[in-house]
Amino acid sequence: MGSRLWIGAILLAGLFFWAVGYVVTPDNGDAEFQKMLEAMQQIKSFRGTYSESASSTRRLEKLWEVDCTRSIVHKQSQDLQTGADPLEMKQDEFLVGSDLRYTHNSDGSWEKTTYTAKVYSASWYCDNLARGTVRDLVPDVRALLRSATFGKGDKKTVNGVRCQDWTFTMHSSTSGQRGSVCIGLEDHLPHEMITDNIGHYSYTDYNRPIQFDAPDAVLQAASSSGGSN
Repeated sequence: MGSRLWIGAILLAGLFFWAVGYVVTPDNGDAEFQKMLEAMQQIKSFRGTYSESASSTRRLEKLWEVDCTRSIVHKQSQDLQTGADPLEMKQDEFLVGSDLRYTHNSDGSWEKTTYTAKVYSASWYCDNLARGTVRDLVPDVRALLRSATFGKGDKKTVNGVRCQDWTFTMHSSTSGQRGSVCIGLEDHLPHEMITDNIGHYSYTDYNRPIQFDAPDAVLQAASSSGGSN
């Protein structure tokens, strides 16, 4: 009887250590997403795109280009709606430093505005990128680490970079979103994110020089302001 209890205790202990090992190993994704968060805090520049086909009659596309060495954030979007009442809405703007915005008007001119709120300025984006707290330009890794479970997918190539696909499911009071993130095998950065609302994100040109198609005034203002990081 005593030997049976001893064997049972050994089996339970083995099961416990297996469970602990399963939780803390990289196979459950937490370690890889933590590495991604740390790698993202070293980003100085990148490009991102987003596309969404919400329905057969609407398509939304976004582009953002970030260069924190010059404190410039370029945001561009196009919302195309077809059907009985076709509609196309475009937005094209450059954020420079802590207080400048250049907006591209429909007549081709650029309008310069100065604002006092630091939130969503180029400097604000770059400061938050360095802290890993940007939510709308790159994956919100902190929220994923807090509230998501992960599953290991396949390795694939995205924009010429080998990456490991990880599925995620959010378990919070405000979100049950599902999706996947492909994390670079060498750089640990996100190269693709797909969400269950048919949204597709792609990220390229990490820490490479960004050539902006911008008016001279934007580039001159960026030279005057200097980088935020």
